[in-house]
Amino acid sequence: MNKTITWTASALLATTLLLPTAASAEQVVDKTIVTLGESLGAKDKSWVLSRLNAPEGITPIIATSADEEKYLGKNIPQSQRGGGMYSSAKIELAEKGDGLSVATENITWVTKDMYLNALVTAGVTDADITITSPYKVTGTSALTGIMKAYDQTSAETGIKLTDERKDLAQQELSVTSDVGKTVGTDKVADLMNEIKAEIAKQQPETKVEIENVIVQVIQNNNINLSDAQMDRLTGLFNQMEQADLNWGQIESGLKDAGQDIQAFATSEETKGFFAKLFDGLSAFFNSIAGLFK
Repeated sequence: MNKTITWTASALLATTLLLPTAASAEQVVDKTIVTLGESLGAKDKSWVLSRLNAPEGITPIIATSADEEKYLGKNIPQSQRGGGMYSSAKIELAEKGDGLSVATENITWVTKDMYLNALVTAGVTDADITITSPYKVTGTSALTGIMKAYDQTSAETGIKLTDERKDLAQQELSVTSDVGKTVGTDKVADLMNEIKAEIAKQQPETKVEIENVIVQVIQNNNINLSDAQMDRLTGLFNQMEQADLNWGQIESGLKDAGQDIQAFATSEETKGFFAKLFDGLSAFFNSIAGLFK
């Protein structure tokens, strides 16, 4: 009897070890990952999960202030990170080659294109990402959550972001913010994209050659930057070059950069509106057709 119990217990233990843990398995459902800011109350969490149309049974990844310090603290000042963790995200993993898209709602500082640039630099590709918050916030919590999500689910997704790439993404966000003070937040991401495109095209190998490419792009756009801003741009792109990034892959990964896409255009509310409109039009035309029967 004791031998039977021992064998059964051993078999159950072995089976358990072969299976993924529930928490781990449920973080990725239907190729979807959801992140939530830790400052959200129960009511806000419910609103966000509904707004993001989160898959049933998913375990959201919580982005904490400690995570924000880890992923952004080195390069992004506290003043830009806001006072709480509210912005959240849904990551829908796409097929290889599909590229990266981002839609945002209630985000005031990190623009859609800033997310795109930072995430592609970090190594995020082939995903549709939706970012929202029940309140207007800077958006750094969502970026933190996305970075954490890729780290925490790498075993399931097979996508691994290196520390070097993540650090470069932080630096890029910081430099973009700084240059944006002169260029404008609505134009700075396009400027960064153009520099990347020219580097992919010209393939500079030295810091001087990289600086020449940046100067060329700056002059072509009639932009005047301070010496400090030029130094930061040159330093950033030189570090990127040293990291041996695939510039063509980075450029092509920005499938929606520079486009003004309406966030949540395919939300349930929107689809519901058009469904009602279609039903109304159908009834109208059916009534007209009935007059001629």
